[in-house]
Amino acid sequence: MTHDMPGRPSLTPPTRFCLVAGPALIAVYGIIRLLSDSGVPGPGWTAGHLALFCGLALFGPVFLGLRRLAPAGSPARRRIAAVSTVVALAGLAASLAQAAIDLVVGFRAADGPEMSDLFEQVQSHAAVHLVVYSAGPLLFYVGLLALVGALVSRRGPVTGWTLGAILLGTAVMGISLDLMPAGGVLFMQALGFVGRADRDRVGA
Repeated sequence: MTHDMPGRPSLTPPTRFCLVAGPALIAVYGIIRLLSDSGVPGPGWTAGHLALFCGLALFGPVFLGLRRLAPAGSPARRRIAAVSTVVALAGLAASLAQAAIDLVVGFRAADGPEMSDLFEQVQSHAAVHLVVYSAGPLLFYVGLLALVGALVSRRGPVTGWTLGAILLGTAVMGISLDLMPAGGVLFMQALGFVGRADRDRVGA
């Protein structure tokens, strides 16, 4: 059993759980979306977006936990990690707002056409469209990639493989929402590896 160096930051057990559970719930959302009628209110829409909302929420502890892993001996990398965390959290807030709106619209709409009308009303506001549906959610991925990139090292729990898997997962989900299950699994593998490596490093 290995033991961590005194004062060296490590992840808490709840954060390690979030590293796996967050991406897993995003994958669950993607699977439910594929198995249910898209754009139609009902149990599938509600269950899928609840999974998405909860999965995204778990990324809050993930971002804050990863930031703690920034090497103390590298002020530049710590600054990058700090700024990246703020960017990622801003993107997370926008993504959560989008998922919440989707849930509310799903509850209010009686059918697909009414759902489309409600979404059109919401997205007709330029600021809402920009912050919640276009630029805002992109900050989630930009911040995550920059944060992980600032933490990559040969000896630490975050490796080049971790960054590569997250980059691939981001690209896959960007290609099509139908590929969200694959993207979620890639995120889960990458971040789960970080949690396991950190656990082994501290011997906890």
